[in-house]
Amino acid sequence: MTKFLGILAVGLVGAATAAAAEPWTLERALAQALTNSPDARLAQQRIRAAQAGLEQANAAVWPKLQFQSGYTRTDNPMYSFGNILNQRAFSPTIDFNNVPETDDLNVGGLLTAPLYTGGALSAGRKAAQANAAAIRQDEQAIRNELGFEVARAFHTVLKTRQFIRAAEAAVNSFANNAAVARKRVAAGTLLRAEQLDVEVRLSQAREDLLRARNANALAERALRNLLGIEQGEFTVADTAPAVSAPDSGDFSGRPELNALRQREQAAQAQVRAARSGYIPRLSAFGSLDYDRGLRMDGDGKSYTAGVLLQWDLWDGQLTRAKVREASANLDQAREGQRKLRLGLDLELAQARLNLKDAEARLVVTEQAVAQAAESEQLTRARFEQGLALATQLIDSETALTGARVRRAEAEADQRIAVAAVRKALGLPQLEAK
Repeated sequence: MTKFLGILAVGLVGAATAAAAEPWTLERALAQALTNSPDARLAQQRIRAAQAGLEQANAAVWPKLQFQSGYTRTDNPMYSFGNILNQRAFSPTIDFNNVPETDDLNVGGLLTAPLYTGGALSAGRKAAQANAAAIRQDEQAIRNELGFEVARAFHTVLKTRQFIRAAEAAVNSFANNAAVARKRVAAGTLLRAEQLDVEVRLSQAREDLLRARNANALAERALRNLLGIEQGEFTVADTAPAVSAPDSGDFSGRPELNALRQREQAAQAQVRAARSGYIPRLSAFGSLDYDRGLRMDGDGKSYTAGVLLQWDLWDGQLTRAKVREASANLDQAREGQRKLRLGLDLELAQARLNLKDAEARLVVTEQAVAQAAESEQLTRARFEQGLALATQLIDSETALTGARVRRAEAEADQRIAVAAVRKALGLPQLEAK
């Protein structure tokens, strides 16, 4: 049994280690961010708070039952006489001009129920429902934003890896060129100054490689923070699935717009709730009481029931001010929708322009890399044969490295632009399978 438990423990540890070492694909990163990132968890807590607010609004419609109890002692004639009557302890011998000191232990229950509130309670419920729906849409907006940020961070990691590869290729190439230069200097076919130019450019290439590796480490750290991962190994996959950008221009499904629509409904309900202050309110109440006195040694039961009509004939224009405030909030909600629609339209237009630019740059940079690579090969061959200057070789190597870097930027920018278009349309970052 002990041996079996040991084998099982080793297997579990191995499985956990394998899971930790598994590279983070874009699919896995998106799923992680939507459940474990601080922003996603904060959104969930806001939903819980909104749901609790809705439950409070619903509770206001129901009757309220209260238990109450208290003990008093008094020599006030009116209160003492009332205690005597409540305790069924009245005696003809009591002198009304000299009512004795009494005490009273009261135990009772009170039931109150709103019958009509001028629409205040129903409006409050509708406002709470709309606010809860808006909070849920806010959570969807956060998920949409998180998806884009994760995709951008993921493609940035891949871009910095391309920078590293370009820098490594430059270092290797300049190292080979430096070796050729040393041989030519030893053979007397190259000036020492030209060899030093190549050596200096090799040092610069190594410095560029260090910068590229640092940029990659920072990009991976940014992605890790987005995913809410604090400890453990973190390895990012080297590829990402290809995703297309739909041609649609309809962003009406954006959760931010839906949230503002819900907040407009909530504001309308709050206007109705404020106007209910002009309308009478009707409520019912009932109570059961038990009174016990120690000094008079009596006890008694009683009940009270009735209805209450309340109408604020003058409240210092409080209701009027509340209506004006609620109406202003409603106008703000409507103007906020118009502002947001304009902003979302601009966001979508910018995303499409960036995508168009990145796609054009991708075509150009691919051609530039091919041309720069051919030029570098020819120049290197001529340099090895003593037919090209060191400066020509350095220029061709630098041009090739720059072309590779620009292609990596264009490729990453194209993928990020696609992600931006999908975000602007309110679509998930990965297409459904």
